[in-house]
Amino acid sequence: MLEVDDLHVSYGAVNAVQGVSVGADAGRVTLVLGANGAGKTTSLRAIAGYHRPKSGSVMVGTDEVAGERAHSMVRRGVVLVPEGRRVFATLTVEENLRVGGYRAPRAKVQRTLAEVYEQFPILSERRNTAAGLLSGGEQQMLAFGRAVMSQPKVILMDEPSMGLAPSMVDSVMAKVREIADTGIAVLIVEQNADAGLAIADNVSVITRGVTVWSGPAESASRAAVHAVLGESALEDVPAEGAPVGGVDS
Repeated sequence: MLEVDDLHVSYGAVNAVQGVSVGADAGRVTLVLGANGAGKTTSLRAIAGYHRPKSGSVMVGTDEVAGERAHSMVRRGVVLVPEGRRVFATLTVEENLRVGGYRAPRAKVQRTLAEVYEQFPILSERRNTAAGLLSGGEQQMLAFGRAVMSQPKVILMDEPSMGLAPSMVDSVMAKVREIADTGIAVLIVEQNADAGLAIADNVSVITRGVTVWSGPAESASRAAVHAVLGESALEDVPAEGAPVGGVDS
């Protein structure tokens, strides 16, 4: 569904991403792990069309789309849920959702809206509430629902658990899994390794702008922990090939 190969992104003279390769398949969650500053967010934004890659390939199905602008990527079925949610605070929940569906065929918007309300019951309850009055977890659900309104093939998610109360993290991550289970490909950057690994099918590890390891989530071990926590965290971690399990992030 989504296949990114050898992506390079620069900010002027700064090479922020220097060889990221990652993929996401329909109905599956790919988790991207890496330390702060590793190039994870920059990679997502380049894939979504907010930054123009210096080089590399971004394939959506059989189409090469590297360098296309964000509005074009939405038409192709690729949508970004940004870090910090970025809902329209003064608009109601339903108005936010309808904004998400503005490029969808009009005949399908109402049906998709009903599906979103079914998938996210709290949004149905709050449909006439200003988005700025929602809790952090509710705003994250709204950001997910707004993305689903565009009827995407691929959803890119940047740190969905950031800033949430610990009691909300599991609920939000469970919704990520539910979204993938509807057939959407999900590529998620998540600093909370435990929460991400609990729902992921595949894992890619980025270090200093380069993908250094990719594989099934159940096989992620020392490479993932090293990328997220550093060398000092490796003492009690199983050897390569054993699952990470309960590593704290």
